[in-house]
Amino acid sequence: MRTAAKVMAALLFLSMIGCSGVSTVERAELTNVESREQFVASHPGGAYCENIRNGEIVRGMDIYEVIASWGLPNVYLVSPKQPQENWIYYVGDRDSHSILIYTLTFNDNLLEDWEIDMKRFVDQRVVYDSEMPLRLPTRTISTGTKRK
Repeated sequence: MRTAAKVMAALLFLSMIGCSGVSTVERAELTNVESREQFVASHPGGAYCENIRNGEIVRGMDIYEVIASWGLPNVYLVSPKQPQENWIYYVGDRDSHSILIYTLTFNDNLLEDWEIDMKRFVDQRVVYDSEMPLRLPTRTISTGTKRK
């Protein structure tokens, strides 16, 4: 009985480790292959050359390696009170009506971490029906004076 409990505990522990949600590499086709190859050719001894070739980002990359791999961000956020800066990339998919928002965090010009958020849009049309009654009541304010 003790052996079975130990085996179950070990299996549970291993399954929890295997289900870790931390990604060590993120890939997106945001730049063309030629520009990535040009960067790799000019930096042949770089530690992340293969990742840049594949359009991937990895924790520990510097800002120039991230730019080579993914290009310039859509939004660049920096605060004078913190050494960290955030880069935001928007990657849209018209077929699924969704957008991925990548928020990359740099500390001392090195990629420290990133978050991924997905926004899905059901319909992008604006619908207006002039026959539809107003849903909000009209408010009036009485000042106690009469208009002339």
